[in-house]
Amino acid sequence: MEAQSAARTLLGVKGLCALFGVSKDWVYRRTQAAAPDPLPCVRFGKLIRFDEKEVGEFIESHRRASGGRLGATGGVARVIQRRYRVLTRKRFQNGYVRLRGKHDPYWEGFFREDILLADGQIVRKRRSKNLGRLAELPTKKLALRKLSSVVAELNALDYRPRSVMTVRDFVEDKYKKLVLPVRKPTTQHGYGVVLNRHVLPEIGDRQLVEVTSEDVQTLINRKVADGLSYNSVKNIRMVLSAVFTAAVKYGYRKENPARQTEMPPEPVRVLPPLPSEEELQHLIDALPEPYCTMVLLVCVSGVRIGELLALRWRAVDWKRRCLWVVEAVSRGSFHSPKTHRSLRPILLAEEDLKRLAEFRRRTPNASEDDWLFPNGRGTGPIRADKALARLQAAAKKANIPHVTWHLLRHWHTTVLHEEGVPLKAAQERLGHADVKTTMKHYVHISEEVAREAAEVASRRLHRLEPSRLSPESGSNFGSESVVAAAKSLETEDRRGTQVA
Repeated sequence: MEAQSAARTLLGVKGLCALFGVSKDWVYRRTQAAAPDPLPCVRFGKLIRFDEKEVGEFIESHRRASGGRLGATGGVARVIQRRYRVLTRKRFQNGYVRLRGKHDPYWEGFFREDILLADGQIVRKRRSKNLGRLAELPTKKLALRKLSSVVAELNALDYRPRSVMTVRDFVEDKYKKLVLPVRKPTTQHGYGVVLNRHVLPEIGDRQLVEVTSEDVQTLINRKVADGLSYNSVKNIRMVLSAVFTAAVKYGYRKENPARQTEMPPEPVRVLPPLPSEEELQHLIDALPEPYCTMVLLVCVSGVRIGELLALRWRAVDWKRRCLWVVEAVSRGSFHSPKTHRSLRPILLAEEDLKRLAEFRRRTPNASEDDWLFPNGRGTGPIRADKALARLQAAAKKANIPHVTWHLLRHWHTTVLHEEGVPLKAAQERLGHADVKTTMKHYVHISEEVAREAAEVASRRLHRLEPSRLSPESGSNFGSESVVAAAKSLETEDRRGTQVA
């Protein structure tokens, strides 16, 4: 047995790599103690030796099991027609360091980095980085160790060349051409305003890959300090996150820096006062057609102004007594409603249907495909900005301080809540995707409801023993009679204890 062992040809790591065309990393990973599929070897203390025949059989068996390929990283060895071929290894670097400066020396690390140009060409450039002062890193070994953490990302298997594209170039050439066109027109307009007013003037000239979470947080804090509202700052953060998400998706970044930022505390929101029923009646009387019918429909249905203006006569279901909301309009562009729940029927009362039928009789030549509220030329519906201007002009004339189409939608929700309509029914009627939106942003508490809440709590409390809770009876807490009774009870307890 010993003679056979001595007759075997044992190879070292270098000889094994040269013979079979594998890398040292491939060998060392398969000779570790916890390797799932260990390479056959002979150990002499810390030395490792390999039998040529056993290793050959190991590689051949794995070649058959994997269909002719060896699973390896680094210097990959593949078996093709019983010949071993070493493929090009992924570029790897350690970098180097040198000591700079005389009065205050510091370590400077050097490495090479792939750069992706705007035209798609990849060039390799040498980079340098200040690693720290000599007092912090007294030896070259410590400086190299710190440099290794810098080049680790460059040596990673998922490393991609760094792009020199600026934020402005990515937004104009990529985001606005690949992402925004598939969004709704209202989203396109809102994102465009945020990008042009707040994002591009601040970080538009920065390289896309160099923007950090600290930069985004600084931008958010600066906008808060400038006095922008909470919702405006929230929209800026949302747009930034959408831009960097697209950059990650298309390979220009590895992470989204906006996701690691924080928003300031949300301030207490004071909802604007709602018009009363009398004020709404004055407003409807002051408006000419078709604007008075528009106000009526928004108040009784809670429909959005974009959905209202996109209504055609075929959307009025006279048999089922409802309006079918199937589309919306914004700046002359028609699109689907805001959320998936916005595609909905809205039931109407009999009195409102009669008012709508009377309005229909004023345009007897209108077809089912015509709009309920066409513009003067009949080429489309009335524009939302024009409708808002007419509404606010009539409100000012009627001495109503603040009225918008969206506020009328809030009025509708508040009335449903005060009349005891279930919240789920209100959500379906308004077309909200989340019932929290209905409660948090749309329900206003009127003065009458607040006063009723106070009366309810007071009435429930005063049902208990009126003689003790009435103001005339007064409070006997701490009086002389109560104190004397307490002392007598304490004395009796003491005597009982002594007898026992």
